[in-house]
Amino acid sequence: MRKGVFLGASLCVLTGALHAELLSEAVLAFPAQTTSLEYDSLSALRALPNYRTLRKQYSGEGLQRAQKDLLSLGISEDQLSEVVTAAGANGFFGLLAGGFRAAAAAKEAVRHGMAQTALEEGAVFCAADGFCFLLPMGEEGRVFFGTLAQLRALSDVRQARAPSLRSNATFLNLIGRMEPHAPVFGIAPGSEIGQWIGDSIPPAMSSRVDFSRLFSGIESFGYSVKLDSKAHVALNLFCTSEQAATLLRDTLSAASGIERAAAMAAGSTALPFNNMLVSSAGRMVTANLDAPIQ
Repeated sequence: MRKGVFLGASLCVLTGALHAELLSEAVLAFPAQTTSLEYDSLSALRALPNYRTLRKQYSGEGLQRAQKDLLSLGISEDQLSEVVTAAGANGFFGLLAGGFRAAAAAKEAVRHGMAQTALEEGAVFCAADGFCFLLPMGEEGRVFFGTLAQLRALSDVRQARAPSLRSNATFLNLIGRMEPHAPVFGIAPGSEIGQWIGDSIPPAMSSRVDFSRLFSGIESFGYSVKLDSKAHVALNLFCTSEQAATLLRDTLSAASGIERAAAMAAGSTALPFNNMLVSSAGRMVTANLDAPIQ
């Protein structure tokens, strides 16, 4: 977001060169009430031999839906280089970057009969399924997507009528802890950690440890993934108290109970992992590990 460059400078220092600009733009444009966020360098993932598998894992079904409607704007998947997807009160939304031109996209949208409206930020085009795209004026190669209500909420943030995600201290803390140059990075509420771990907890441990109670002590968590022959996963779990963090650290160290997290980050089902290191400082628990890529 060009008018937010002076605010984004400090975020660029935090996030590293690979995704500093787009992630900074998203943080400055997304509402403070955003509950989850994921950045994906599609160009980096596309260079991997198992991209077709990875694309289903990273950014999820919502991005696939957006890509379907993007074709009506003449924007194909191979033109997309980066994406920041998020969820909030008005559903799924995000910001895409790529090699496309706003004028050409608007012309294609009209040709395909997409409904058109206007916000202070620029033209909005909506598909028949209610999925909408905002082409911000003066920002080539950028398009916001989501419901019309969500795009209006984004416009309110960008017009300084509502606070941005930059005012969320926990999000900024987790962003600052991400692995530099990781092609995948995300933040989610602690309530979703169970979806990552699932059935991978060894039965012997689940019979002795109340994992539901243990994970209830996680307020939110961040993850980043660097990929080569393996997935190198970094997890930062922000807990409700220092006591909860200590308990989580000790339990994970003893049980290696985050196999599912590594498996999900590797774009697979439950897989073994190795080289796991767990530590804590205050309310933050950090876990680093390697997992094979299927």
